[in-house]
Amino acid sequence: MLRLSQLLHRHIPSLPPPDWERETPSPAALRRDIFSALGFLVLALLMQELVLSMTEAGKSADRPLAFALLAALILPLMFRRRWPITMMLIGSAAFLIGGSTATATVAMQFCAQLGYFLGLYTAVAWARNRRGLWTAMGLVLLSMAVWLVISFFASDLYEATNTLMVENPMGSIPENIALPLYSFVINALYFGGAIFLGLTSWSNSYSTSVVLSQAARIAVQAEELAARAVNEERLRIARELHDVIAHHIASVGVQASAARLVQPRDPAQAIELMRGIESSARSAVAETRSLLGVLREQPLDHSDTGTPSSRDPEPSIAQISQLLQDNAAQGLQVSLSRDEHSCGFFDSLAPGLSLALYRISGEALANVRRHSTARTATLALRSGIDGQGTWVEIEVTDQGSPRPDTAGSGFGLRGIRERAALHHGLVEIGPRIPRGWRTRARLRLPETTDRMES
Repeated sequence: MLRLSQLLHRHIPSLPPPDWERETPSPAALRRDIFSALGFLVLALLMQELVLSMTEAGKSADRPLAFALLAALILPLMFRRRWPITMMLIGSAAFLIGGSTATATVAMQFCAQLGYFLGLYTAVAWARNRRGLWTAMGLVLLSMAVWLVISFFASDLYEATNTLMVENPMGSIPENIALPLYSFVINALYFGGAIFLGLTSWSNSYSTSVVLSQAARIAVQAEELAARAVNEERLRIARELHDVIAHHIASVGVQASAARLVQPRDPAQAIELMRGIESSARSAVAETRSLLGVLREQPLDHSDTGTPSSRDPEPSIAQISQLLQDNAAQGLQVSLSRDEHSCGFFDSLAPGLSLALYRISGEALANVRRHSTARTATLALRSGIDGQGTWVEIEVTDQGSPRPDTAGSGFGLRGIRERAALHHGLVEIGPRIPRGWRTRARLRLPETTDRMES
């Protein structure tokens, strides 16, 4: 039978793997098995009494023996899903005894056969030890085959004189073949049906467990994706805080230092610098509230308010002039170089790409103010088309020397690279010859067509 199990798994791919174990039924289901078996036993005893009432005395077993055999056949059903193989073996033994000559009416009763069929089905459907199941099933089938052969040759059909059951049969099949063939077909359908339905239930249970496992895995993955989205949003806000707020704070320090130095000589200039400090501080507070407000935002019910939650719009490359003015107020004069044919093109960029260009420009200019002795810089905006599609480029250069003791944390350069990577871009950051520094980022447009011509 172990070989039979292997063949079944080879030719029926939907069957579970041999090492899979069906989950044990719940305690409530096991209790229902007990009550169902007791109710079925009452019905079987009633059916047996009806059979005895229609049987001539002496032609069947005594009433106590018949009832005892029925109880031995049906009571194991109380624990059919707790110990399915053991209960199947007990039921098979009772069925064999009930099918003997002295007690033939017990095995032929409908309730007895239905109870035994249920025991066979349950063993195949619920046995967790599949190797033990097929070994026990092989013993049962072998015992039943031997019993059928013995009972057949011990019947009146094959007496010593080989007398036939009927003298003039109506069928075309020879009499000595019809009875064994009929018995074989009936038993094949009986045992084969129990095994087939049991395998179907077992495989359906496996399919259900796979679906539930996949659903649980999908739910976990959905939670992970949601958590990842939250983390990515927090990282984005952290980059925004660094790119925007750190610039303002750095400019406050630079302007405060300059105001302290020029105050004795030029009070008017000191006042202008103090106004720049005030402006930078106000901008830092406003943008901090805008960014951190994202963390507190809850989606509003449009049916109640009629309008979604709002926040200030993100800056874009269209505000590059304001960025240059802010840097000029902080002591860095920036000249803008832009392709003549691409002026309107940059204004039509997607918001995400335009924001990335703006932030990269701001971070590159902030690095010049913090880490370079230069007081002038050049900001170049370019666009073009190559074999991979349309690109836009931002380049910031200066002619200064590194300012000592101004090593940064590296978050600014990392933010530039991350923003460029989001748009499939390339970044070049490093010193120039003979002196100065260059920050260059080339970003790709999502379309592969020439948007400038369109």
